[in-house]
Amino acid sequence: MIDKDALLSDVIDVDIGNTYIKWRQGLAGPVDRQLTASLLTIGWQCHAQQVTRVRVASVADDKVNETFNRQVMKRWAITPEFAVVTHHVAGVKPCYTDLRRLGVDRWLAMVAAFSSLNGACVVVSAGSALTADWLDERGQHLGGLIAPGRQRLVASLHRDLARVLHSADLPALEQRNGLGQNTESCSAAGVRVLLSGFMAEVINRNTAPIWLAGGDTDAMLSVCHDKDKHRVKTVNNMVLDGLAIALP
Repeated sequence: MIDKDALLSDVIDVDIGNTYIKWRQGLAGPVDRQLTASLLTIGWQCHAQQVTRVRVASVADDKVNETFNRQVMKRWAITPEFAVVTHHVAGVKPCYTDLRRLGVDRWLAMVAAFSSLNGACVVVSAGSALTADWLDERGQHLGGLIAPGRQRLVASLHRDLARVLHSADLPALEQRNGLGQNTESCSAAGVRVLLSGFMAEVINRNTAPIWLAGGDTDAMLSVCHDKDKHRVKTVNNMVLDGLAIALP
């Protein structure tokens, strides 16, 4: 369960991803974000005044983390607390032999989902990477899938097909069973097939509820068959919720 003290507004939870850094002050606060790369140029654009704790989940490189650490120390004279993957937190038991190889964002999302459901579930994150992780009814992590996210698929296609594309951005995903009739729509249809296959694998492996989060939740939900959508719950800020549980 989330510590009620975490509701206090002097606690800031931070999720530093590959593309964006997101944060909120207190569990009930709004979530702000900026580009992760901008930490190295303009600095962290958090303007909170009174802060006693900064809890961090980061998948960024050492340079970004060290820069962030210095900024927090300078601003509030406190040391940020970086979450690391450990065994048996809130009932979740990772299956990785080397816990350093498991992304802290994936782990915290599992912690948040299992703490809420207290049962078997599948945790899907649709961001820069597309990930899915299975937990059984005891909180045992059974394993997962990692694939390129939608934006990376689109960017890769755009790069390779630059000579024949007529627009700077690929269009939205084609409707189910749609075939493209130009390079842009063919590419969009192809991406839809790949994402649809990923979600079909998630849905067909078992009957556990599916928690779906990330910037591309709408796109991932759109490739699910209508009969399966009742199993998929779209959620926000699982990593930030997991931080409050893992670092009470």
